[in-house]
Amino acid sequence: MKGSKAKGRQLIKIEEVRPEDMSLEETQLTEQLYNSAGLNPVVDAGLKDYDKRLQREMKLMNKVLGPRGSDIKGYGEAVAKRVALAVYALLNKQYGGKVGDLRSYLMTLEDERNRANVRYDELMGRVVGILGDEYKELRTDSKAFMEKLTTVLGEDLKESKIDQQALAEKLVDIDGLRDRIKTLGKEKEHQTEEYEAQITSLRSEHNEEAGNLRAQIAELDSRIKTLESEKATLTSDLAQLKSDYNQLKKAIATLAGAIPYEEIGGKLGEELYGFILDDSKVPDMVIAGLGKFIDFRKYLGMAAAKGAEEAGKHAGETLNRVLQK
Repeated sequence: MKGSKAKGRQLIKIEEVRPEDMSLEETQLTEQLYNSAGLNPVVDAGLKDYDKRLQREMKLMNKVLGPRGSDIKGYGEAVAKRVALAVYALLNKQYGGKVGDLRSYLMTLEDERNRANVRYDELMGRVVGILGDEYKELRTDSKAFMEKLTTVLGEDLKESKIDQQALAEKLVDIDGLRDRIKTLGKEKEHQTEEYEAQITSLRSEHNEEAGNLRAQIAELDSRIKTLESEKATLTSDLAQLKSDYNQLKKAIATLAGAIPYEEIGGKLGEELYGFILDDSKVPDMVIAGLGKFIDFRKYLGMAAAKGAEEAGKHAGETLNRVLQK
């Protein structure tokens, strides 16, 4: 019998607590219970394996809450809020309304906490106003700051119900962060110096390479100008050679007709006749006697002219062959 009564006190059907039947106060209470109990992470954790259990839970959730499309998180929040309200109602019933007093006490504590925070802000404002520039210096030393804070506020600090130990720990954490910031600042300066040194080195290498390239470009420009000058000279020489070649070709073509064969024959005939007289062992009187019958000068001149003509032809043919090659 006792077991059945206890079971009746501990169980409440969720269906009995419907959102449309709640009053404004119950709705606000539901929201407060959901937020105060920190049920939002619980709902999120329960939805992690939602895809695995979707088919099993969809029928039950639609049966309990009614179809609500794809608002699964809304389902979870609704269930959590209604369970929280049901548990609150059960506890309130079980302990004869004392849970309501507990809720009032919790709300009173929240109000006191809020007033303490406001008081803390007011006191810190007074501290900053009283200390002025000294506050900036004290911020770097948590121990000195706490001593100065106690001296300035005095009894107000005690009445404000500020957790001095927690405040000191926070200030120590701030000091650690300041030290960390200083370390990071030094590391930043060191890295900046390294980067600047690397940049300076790269700029020096770049300037050196640029100087080398400019020198190479200047040298190439000079060589190009020299080659262009040589090209102009060779072009001029080639034109002159072509002109000389054409003149030589014309001279070779007219060589045979330009040689005075008869004049050469006459001169050579006299020279050859004189040579015969000087070199021959035949007495001059004999030669003179033969001269009455044979005109040595005439025939010697004709032979010389014919030899000059043949030599001219041979020279012309030889030069033509050379030019053709």
